[in-house]
Amino acid sequence: MSMDAFSLPAIMLPLLINASILLITLLYGCREDIRERAVPVVMWYPAAAVGTLMLIWFWYSVITSGDLPYMMPLIPLILFFVIAFYLFTRFHLMGMADTKALILITVLVPCFPFVPLTGYPLFGFPPYVFFPFTVLFNAVVLNLLLPVAFFISNLIKGNKAPLPYLFLGYPVKGETIADEFGIVMEHFEETDGTLQRSFIPVRAAIKDMLAGGKRVYTKSLKENPTQYRKELDLYKKAGTVWISYGVPFLIPITAGFLTAMIFGDFLMALLTLIAS
Repeated sequence: MSMDAFSLPAIMLPLLINASILLITLLYGCREDIRERAVPVVMWYPAAAVGTLMLIWFWYSVITSGDLPYMMPLIPLILFFVIAFYLFTRFHLMGMADTKALILITVLVPCFPFVPLTGYPLFGFPPYVFFPFTVLFNAVVLNLLLPVAFFISNLIKGNKAPLPYLFLGYPVKGETIADEFGIVMEHFEETDGTLQRSFIPVRAAIKDMLAGGKRVYTKSLKENPTQYRKELDLYKKAGTVWISYGVPFLIPITAGFLTAMIFGDFLMALLTLIAS
C-alpha cells in the first residue's frame, strides 16, 4: 500500500466522501455562524445521514480485510474524544455547534482519508492514524494566533487598555455594538449623571463563563433590545465599548480540519522543528 503524500488507500474511500461532505457542511456552518450568529440544526442532518452509510461501508471493509486489529487501538480514542467534547459543552467551554462538528469529525472521519503532505502523525498504525486529534490541535493553534493578531492591531490603532485586554479584545462603537460579534468586557454604571466604567476582571469573567453566568453577549443585545435597554443606553453614552473577539470556534475547527487533511499535524511540525 503506497504511503506517498495524498495517496488514497482504497479502504479509505468512504472516509474521503465523509470528509468532503463534512468540509462543505463546516464551510456553510461558518457562513451562518458569522451572518446569523447561529448554526441551523438541520445543517448537520445530510452529513450525519450520508456519513452513517459511509461509516458502515468503512467498518465493513476494515473487518473483511482483516485490518480490525490495527484499528482497535483507535476505538478507545474515539470514545474518549466524543465524551470529552460533550463535557466541553456541559461545562460551557464550547458551543453546541462546535461540539457537534467535533463529534461528527471524530465518528465519521476517525482516520486520515489520505496521507497528508507532512506524512502521518502519531496515534495509530498506518493507514489507520487518528485524525480528530490533529484537527483539534491545529484548530487550537490557529485560535491561539488570534490574540497575537488582536494585540498587534490594538497597538497599531493606539487602543489603550490593561495589557491582558489588548490580547483579548478591541473597542467598538457603543451605538452599533449590537451589530458586532463578541462579549462585553466592561462594566458600566451611571451615578448622578456621571458614567463610570471598569474592565471586568479576566478571572471573574472566566469563572462566570464556566458557571454559565450572565455575560453580556452582543448577540443578546441584538435579539433582545428591550431586555437590555439600560445597557444599550449606557453603551451609547460611553461612546466606545471593549468587547472580546467573537470569532466562532467553528472557524478554527474548519481551518484545523482543512489543514489537517492537506498538511498534517502542526504538533509533528513543531516537534520536528525543535528536534532540528
